[in-house]
Amino acid sequence: MKWTQEEVNKAVELKNKGYSSFQISKAMNGAKSAASIRRKLHRIGESIQDNTSVENDDGSQTSSTILEIMKGQELTPEDILRAHHFDVSKWELVRNTSNFWKSKPESTLYQSKVIVRPKTGIDVEAFIDTVVEHKKPYSAVPVKQVESESYLVIPAFDTHFNGKTLPEYMKSLQRELNIISSKQWKDVELILGGDLAHVDNINSTTAKGTQLETTDLEKTVDEMQQYFETIISEVLKHSNHLQITYCSGNHDPSIGYLFSRLLQKEYELQFNIDFDVDLTHYKAYKLGNNFIGSTHGDKGKKNYVANFASRFSVMWGASKNHELFTGHLHSFKEEDLGGMIQRQVSTRKPTDKWTDDLGVVSTKFFQLVEYDKNETRAVYYV
Repeated sequence: MKWTQEEVNKAVELKNKGYSSFQISKAMNGAKSAASIRRKLHRIGESIQDNTSVENDDGSQTSSTILEIMKGQELTPEDILRAHHFDVSKWELVRNTSNFWKSKPESTLYQSKVIVRPKTGIDVEAFIDTVVEHKKPYSAVPVKQVESESYLVIPAFDTHFNGKTLPEYMKSLQRELNIISSKQWKDVELILGGDLAHVDNINSTTAKGTQLETTDLEKTVDEMQQYFETIISEVLKHSNHLQITYCSGNHDPSIGYLFSRLLQKEYELQFNIDFDVDLTHYKAYKLGNNFIGSTHGDKGKKNYVANFASRFSVMWGASKNHELFTGHLHSFKEEDLGGMIQRQVSTRKPTDKWTDDLGVVSTKFFQLVEYDKNETRAVYYV
């Protein structure tokens, strides 16, 4: 059956949109076969380069297509990925094999076979744009100092935001805001204790490359912003000073670190807020005469007291009360380590396969801890 000009125009239009010959045939309700489409397009100088792709057991993909290389043209790995219709921000080239097929006056055709795998890194620029595009930078506002001898620690460990988490935390968030607004605090420490996000990159894997359920990173970042900026804004209204401390987690060291640095960028002009967001695993801050240590909880478990006492010897010696906040295990425990109280805080994150396999039956709550100048005064379970 002869081609009509309308059919030719349609085939060219779909080809230019990236359709394969098989997809064009389907879009034309099978009026023309894939082979017929390839022949017709080739005859009119609109050769189509179909590719076939197979997913491998390890998550990589094998793809085959025909590459047309113009004389003098050199293809980068990114060019080859695009020719095989892979997004260069999400895939990287593992292996490329090209075999000569035929020559044309202006170009050479090759049979190209590649193996590609998902990138395990993070698109930093996209992440930054997502976080900062929603608002103007905060402006510097002097804060009137109010007499107070009350201190507060807000430990945020293992929130594992995944774009669908915030509704689970709304009741706790409201309780946190009620406690924060109940009085004027001399100083508050917000501990970003690691595993703030469920994944560490746009491909939904952890830092070790473990493939998790598909997670929308943009929605994840939105949730993290809403949750933590709501807390920060309320603290700034009711505290003479806010300290934000970041401890790297094992699930999201890249995302968590970048998010903490971006919070620092947003709020760095505030007169009553300071940050400790470097990548060291062990952190300490002094609230009155209370030594407040923090670490994610996946390292150094056997010698916490000696570790913190030696690392922060001056602060340790000047403190009357020594406490340590950890997370990681998603379960609640308080233990006297002999010279320091360890508060292993729980999370409201729903039980997943990992905690279920560990046999952890966790009480689901967050907590805040209040201090006076020299000792612990109250623990709030929210």
